[in-house]
Amino acid sequence: MPEGKSHPGYTASGHAGSKAREFSESSSPFQHANTSTIRPLLGALAVKHGMIAQDTLNDLLSLQAQSSARLGDIMVSSGHLRLNELTRLLSEQAGVEYVDLYVDPADASLSNADDIDFYIEQECLPWRSINDETIYVAVDPKRARQSVEAREGRACIILFASPRALHHTLRERFYLELSEKARMMLALEQPESSAHYRLSNRQRWSLLGFGVCTTGLFWLAPTFVAITFNIFCGICFLSISLLRGASIFFGRHQSSVTDADDTSSLNEAELPLYSIIVPLFREAAVLPILTDALCKLDYPAAKLQILLAFEEIDIETYEAAKALRLPGHIEFIRVPQSMPLTKPKACNYVLPFIRGEYVVVYDAEDLPDPDQLKKAIVAFQNDDEELVCVQARLTYYNCFENWITRQFTLEYATLFDLILPMLEKFRLPIPLGGTSTHFRTDRLRQAGAWDPFNVTEDADLGMRIAMLGWRTGIIQSTTYEEANCQLGNWLRQRSRWIKGWMQTYLVRMRHPIALYKALGLRGFLGFQILMGGFPLASLIHPLFYVSICFTVLTLAGQQDEGSLKGIGYFILIAYFNGLVLVSGYSLSILAGMVAATTRGLRPLILSSLAMPAYWLLISAGAYLALFQLFSKPFHWEKTDHGLSRLWAAKRASALHDMSQQDREARHPPVTP
Repeated sequence: MPEGKSHPGYTASGHAGSKAREFSESSSPFQHANTSTIRPLLGALAVKHGMIAQDTLNDLLSLQAQSSARLGDIMVSSGHLRLNELTRLLSEQAGVEYVDLYVDPADASLSNADDIDFYIEQECLPWRSINDETIYVAVDPKRARQSVEAREGRACIILFASPRALHHTLRERFYLELSEKARMMLALEQPESSAHYRLSNRQRWSLLGFGVCTTGLFWLAPTFVAITFNIFCGICFLSISLLRGASIFFGRHQSSVTDADDTSSLNEAELPLYSIIVPLFREAAVLPILTDALCKLDYPAAKLQILLAFEEIDIETYEAAKALRLPGHIEFIRVPQSMPLTKPKACNYVLPFIRGEYVVVYDAEDLPDPDQLKKAIVAFQNDDEELVCVQARLTYYNCFENWITRQFTLEYATLFDLILPMLEKFRLPIPLGGTSTHFRTDRLRQAGAWDPFNVTEDADLGMRIAMLGWRTGIIQSTTYEEANCQLGNWLRQRSRWIKGWMQTYLVRMRHPIALYKALGLRGFLGFQILMGGFPLASLIHPLFYVSICFTVLTLAGQQDEGSLKGIGYFILIAYFNGLVLVSGYSLSILAGMVAATTRGLRPLILSSLAMPAYWLLISAGAYLALFQLFSKPFHWEKTDHGLSRLWAAKRASALHDMSQQDREARHPPVTP
C-alpha cells in the first residue's frame, strides 16, 4: 500500500492544512495532550478501524510480552500495518493531528540547511507558518517538544508525521548538503585521515629525495644497490609468510573475550535496536537471496532497522526491491549521484538516519548466520567500551566451483580463521573485512565513519579505530558470500582491494611518528608488515622468478671459469631468491592446509599446493592496482554477482520462501 494511503477501514480525521488553520486561533489541542482524558490503547484502535482482528491482536500482544518491543513496531514489522497507518493511530491516540507530508508537503522556506543535524536527531521539521507562528511536524511530538520549544523560545504546535515521509522530505530538501557531507566530512574534519589527498607535501619531497639518492647510488655502485634491494624485497616477502606461519600456532585455537557462541544469556526483552546498512549497486539479480537472509535473522523484527541504500542512477535494483514487497521495517534510501561512486559514500549518506545502538554493514551477496547479531551483542556486552567493532568471519558458499573459488576460499580461511584471531590476541591493528562488521554506532560516528575516497574503506577504518586506542574483535559467526568464479571479475575486485590497501598505507604514513605513538612499537610493526608488506610482496613476487630465470640463462651462456666468477653475486642472489620462495610457499601452504582443516574444508587441502600460481594472479592485480592508484585512484571496480552456477538455485529457493511464507512466518515469534 502506498505511503500516503489510508487503510480501507480507517477514515482520516481531516485535511491537515485546514485543521491547522482551524486551530490557529486556539492551538492548545496541538500543544499538549489533555492529560485528564484516558487515551485509547493502540491495539484497540487498530481493531476498531478494522486494521487487524482481535485474535491477531492477542497474538501480537503475546509477542510484545516476550520481546518488550513497542506494539506499533511489531505490527509494522509483521506486515499488519504500514508506517503511515501506525502514525495515524498514534496521532489519534495522543489527540494530536496527523500530517501526510506527501499530500501536504512542508514549506521549504521555513527550514535551514544549517539545522540538518537538529532535524535528523529530533526527527522533526518546520511545516507551516500561520499567523507568524511556526508549526512543526515530528515522528514523536512528545519526545521532540522540549528541544523544539527550547530552540524556538516559545510553546509550539507539533503535529504527527510518518517517519518515512519525514525522512524522505529531509533527503529531498537537503540532498545536496547531505550528499556533500557524505563525500567530504572526513576530508574536512580529519584531512590527515582522508585518501582524498593522495600524497602530502612531505611525502612528495621524501619520495623525490629517495629516488634521487637511489639513482645516484645505483650509478656509483649498481651491484651493491641491486643486492640490497633484492634482500629487502626478500625480507618483505618472508615477513608475510612468517605472519601466516605464526598464525598456525597463535590464531588457530584463539579463544578471545569476543567469542560469543553462547547467546542463551541474552534477555530477549532487553535486546537493543539494531541497524543494518546494505549498500546496493546493480544488484537486482542477488537481491532476493539477500532479503530472504535478512528476514531470517534470529532477532526481533520490531527491533531491527534495515536500510537498503540504492544509487540514484540504479533504477533496476530499486524497482526490483519494490517488487519484492518487503516488510515495513526495511527502508529504501536513494543516494544522490555524485563522485566518487563508492560504497563508503553510500554508507555515510545513510549513517545520519541510523537509530540503532549498534549497526552492521552487509554486502549484497551476503548470507549471514541467523544468530550473528546476537553473538555481536554478547561480544559487546561481555567486554569493555574500548571494544567498538567486531568482525564476523567470511567464507564462500561456492568454494568448490572451480580453481579460482577454491584458492579464494583457502585465502579467506587463512585470513579469517588464523591471521585475524592472532592479530586480535596480540592487540594488533585489524583491517576490517568490508562486510559483516558490527559497530557501536556512537563510536563509529566519533571515528569519522568511512572514507569515501578509499576503495577498501573498512581496512582504513580498522586502522583508524586502532589509532584511537580502541579495539576490534572477531566473533565465531560466519557470513557466506559468492566467490568470484570468473577471472576478469576476480582481477577487478583484487586490484581494487590492493589499491585500497596502498591508499591506506600512504594515508597513515603521512605522519609516521604520530602513527608510532598511537600504535606503539608492536602495532607499528604489525601495520608495516600487513598494510605495507602485503601490497609490496604482491608486486615483488614475480621479480624473484625473473632473477632466477636471468641467472639460469646467464649461466647457460657462460663457457669459462672467469666469466662464472663475474656473475658470482647473481648466483648467490638466485639461491637466496629460491630459498625465499620455497620458505614462503611452504609456510603459506601449511597455513592454508591448517585453515582448511579448521574450517572443515578438508577437500581443499590439496588445492593449497597450487597457491604459487594463485599468487602470480594476485601480483597481476597488484600491478593493475599500482597503475590505477595514479591514473584513477577513486575509481570503484564493480564486482558482478550472480555469476556462480549455484546462484540460480539459491535465488529460486529465496523467491519460493518469500512467496510461500507469510510475513509472520518470515518473522517468527521470539522465544524467551
